[in-house]
Amino acid sequence: SSDLVATFQKLYPEVFRCVSCNSCTKACPQDLEVMDYINAAMRGDIEAVMDLSFDCLSCGLCAIRCPAEIVQYNVGLLARRLFGKYLAKESKQLKKRIQEVKNRKFDKEYKEFMNMKKEELKKKYYDRDLE
Repeated sequence: SSDLVATFQKLYPEVFRCVSCNSCTKACPQDLEVMDYINAAMRGDIEAVMDLSFDCLSCGLCAIRCPAEIVQYNVGLLARRLFGKYLAKESKQLKKRIQEVKNRKFDKEYKEFMNMKKEELKKKYYDRDLE
């Protein structure tokens, strides 16, 4: 946690100027709890920042309203990247699929897709089975 706080201190020192005025949250068209994820960043709670900022569209309205000149959407993006790289649980299914791709298991299907016309691809996409 202290390493993560240090990362935010180094890359986004302005986060620690937050005065908790909540202008960022009030400005958010997504109704995200922006100030809460900035406070979580100051505590080093990367998972909370990731969760609270997940739906952020990076529109910038929060940053425009911030008296501390924080670019909140960049803080959220950094937290999501840190979480994905260092804190997320490893997906065994993803690891298996990556190995299958490396072993060229899907080359035949890739070639078929690359040779399809746009309308064929659209039909295949919209007719697919969803899990």
